[in-house]
Amino acid sequence: MVIEILSYKTSILNPLLKFLVIIMFAIGTWYFYQAWKKYGGNLKIIVGALTCGGIAACIGASARFLGDFLVQFKWIESTGAILFALVSLLVAWLVYTKLSEIAEAFGLKGGK
Repeated sequence: MVIEILSYKTSILNPLLKFLVIIMFAIGTWYFYQAWKKYGGNLKIIVGALTCGGIAACIGASARFLGDFLVQFKWIESTGAILFALVSLLVAWLVYTKLSEIAEAFGLKGGK
């Protein structure tokens, strides 16, 4: 026996929570974009990649939301998730390489 509010197919929570995720990714992406406009140098490179990741996340989350209503677009959900994962890998690499350059410029040493 399933409680109706927790039922994937009939509950209003399912689309509302998916829409909330889209809004949260969009707000985060907007903040990344604002930081991209504000900063330069290595931080601009890192934040630019984060902005691209946020856009990919918004696309994937939107496709997940639309996939419940338009089954033919379900494949975009996976494509958006793959883009988000690839951009996340790029961001991780940029943070690893660029932040070490920033730390070196400020005389900070790596490690503990």
